[in-house]
Amino acid sequence: MRSGAVAFAVVFAVGLAALAAVGLTRSSDLVYSTGVLPGAPAAQLTSGNRACQGPYYLASGESFDRVAFSLSTEGRRGAPIRVVVSDADSGRELATGRLPGGYPDFAQAPRHVVEVGSVESNDPLEICLVHERGARVAVLGQPGFASPHTRATVDGKPIDNALALTLRTSDRSLLALLPDMAERAARFRAGWITPAVYAILALLLLAGAPVLLARGIARAAAEDRDARA
Repeated sequence: MRSGAVAFAVVFAVGLAALAAVGLTRSSDLVYSTGVLPGAPAAQLTSGNRACQGPYYLASGESFDRVAFSLSTEGRRGAPIRVVVSDADSGRELATGRLPGGYPDFAQAPRHVVEVGSVESNDPLEICLVHERGARVAVLGQPGFASPHTRATVDGKPIDNALALTLRTSDRSLLALLPDMAERAARFRAGWITPAVYAILALLLLAGAPVLLARGIARAAAEDRDARA
């Protein structure tokens, strides 16, 4: 029985080490996403049009410095697009960046990432894409139900679709992202579900499940011995 317990402990330790290795070596630059995918044209823009999506809520202490989105140019060279980050309540501009014209269609460039400078705010944010001049482009997204907690507008008028806009920064390991994941997961749940609750559940899963399994193995071994006796 002792050898079985030792083997179980070794396997458990190796499993934890493998999880830690994956968490440290895998990374992501994603800070916030509404889950909207670039499935189809969601907003058509011509010179001067402004397409916006919001509100976006950053996790406490979180920041981003890039905005990513997808555009369809109908096979033409893309028109210049200005990216504006604003306070969703006051409309105050917080940051801006620019995608120069001449970029290819979605098929050749599935995602554009524009640097806007570091933004950190506890207030709701709105992200806008402003068509500066030139040929028509379409911002890709999905029907509005894909993001029920946000809304999209074109020139201030609500539309039925949602834009595939994401907030990003430099790559971070998955382990470093765990607190932010827990906070975002708790944001739209019942009030008692907090990041601490997710942490406790994770500990119970990682520690409790193996303990219960070990007890089950030990009990089965004991019953087997009794049966042989």
